[in-house]
Amino acid sequence: MGKTEQILPASVDHHGFQIPRHLAWRTGRLDRFREVSDEHIAHLEAFGGLGGARHVVEIGCGVGRDAIPLMRVLPDDGSYLGIDIIRGSIDWAGANIAAKDARFRFVHFDVADKQHNPGGSEGMETYEIPCVDGSQDLVFLYSVFTHMFPGDVARYLAEFQRVLRPGGCVLASMFTMDRGLISYLQAIGGGGLRALTFSHEVEEGFFHNDPEVVPGATAYSLDRLGVMVSNAGLVPERFVRGSCRKDREFDVNGQDLVVLRKPAF
Repeated sequence: MGKTEQILPASVDHHGFQIPRHLAWRTGRLDRFREVSDEHIAHLEAFGGLGGARHVVEIGCGVGRDAIPLMRVLPDDGSYLGIDIIRGSIDWAGANIAAKDARFRFVHFDVADKQHNPGGSEGMETYEIPCVDGSQDLVFLYSVFTHMFPGDVARYLAEFQRVLRPGGCVLASMFTMDRGLISYLQAIGGGGLRALTFSHEVEEGFFHNDPEVVPGATAYSLDRLGVMVSNAGLVPERFVRGSCRKDREFDVNGQDLVVLRKPAF
């Protein structure tokens, strides 16, 4: 007899929402879907001031993995805007999350991206987050800067500064590198699930894991990132070490976390 073929469920249950499997995997690993979401919310509470935030923007929201638990967290007069480049994910989130909760809105950003949206018609250079100036308390993005080049990151940072209220916060997960850490990662064969060594310094303080894979995985030195943050009119508030560094000492699982603040005055 041949092997019994495993039949996988067509959807992933996430806080009572049945997310189509083919969309859920595009947001993150299915074996840790709920676990990663729980970690994200905990990070927002611990480092992003989620408890005091009313108006929130998520860049790279996917199918709503983090939006769904936020339905129970945001105040009644709060709002959430989720932005993503995958049309199917945005359509599902709008039809299932926003349809149940008027505080939530999902918008498709049709930017050209070889991996996730190859037919996109927009570019980052003129992109504007669909929010009024100075209206948001918190902007967060998980594993978005991880795949972006400096010019595009700079554009997002400028937009964060524009839409945040004075004192508002940005929480971003990303890879931060220095040459010493790169040597260490090379010696152990790379960090994370893949051989991530970021051996290619494309520009000063900007590292690429594999130039043959675009955009692939990218990383920034804290000095380079600091200049970009300052140029955007934001200030660095906290750096949280992630386990991706493969150091013995780290603060959170996964990528590093960078917390930025718009000056209060």
